[in-house]
Amino acid sequence: MAQGGFKLKSNKPDAKKSRPTQQKKQLSKGRKAFATKGRKAAVAKQEMQTSKAINRKNEIAVAARAVGAGNTFYLKDIKEAGKKELGKRKDELRKKEGKSAKMSERLKEQLNKLK
Repeated sequence: MAQGGFKLKSNKPDAKKSRPTQQKKQLSKGRKAFATKGRKAAVAKQEMQTSKAINRKNEIAVAARAVGAGNTFYLKDIKEAGKKELGKRKDELRKKEGKSAKMSERLKEQLNKLK
């Protein structure tokens, strides 16, 4: 028996040719995500709240237009918000008209006093 003169090549790839793939570190215990902290987190939160407020306001304005146009509108919560917005706008318009009428009357009275 011949011993040791013959070796089989292994199926391992060459270390020079292949790069090791970088794997993500997995947490074994505790929370799975880290909460951001500091100024950037506060700014991001403020931006998110601002955009939500703008979206809510725009949604209510669109609902008010749709309800005011007399179209059939099925989403109840948005429909109610639209009706409330229409009511608010009518009240504001009434106040402005009332103020302007009172102002014109006051000016007329002052003119009459000057005569």
